[in-house]
Amino acid sequence: MVRRRSRVVIIMQILEYLSNGCSRPTKIATALNLAYDRLDNMLNQLKDAGLVEFNNDEYCITRRGLRLLDEYRRFKDLAKSFGIEID
Repeated sequence: MVRRRSRVVIIMQILEYLSNGCSRPTKIATALNLAYDRLDNMLNQLKDAGLVEFNNDEYCITRRGLRLLDEYRRFKDLAKSFGIEID
């Protein structure tokens, strides 16, 4: 049985990927094994939320996105200390 990734996990994977540098949508889709149309929808939502920005045909993570990613990592570490695996 294949375990599906939750929407939150996919969003955090996108932010994690972009934390290493700006990237084009096709590279993100390939690296994260996502359908391009699904990724495009999520990137637009992340852009509307101010978590990523679109510049010169590439998406880049914003400070707000980095902050969310940092808080998510802290939450994962806390959950792990209680024996709960998030992703």
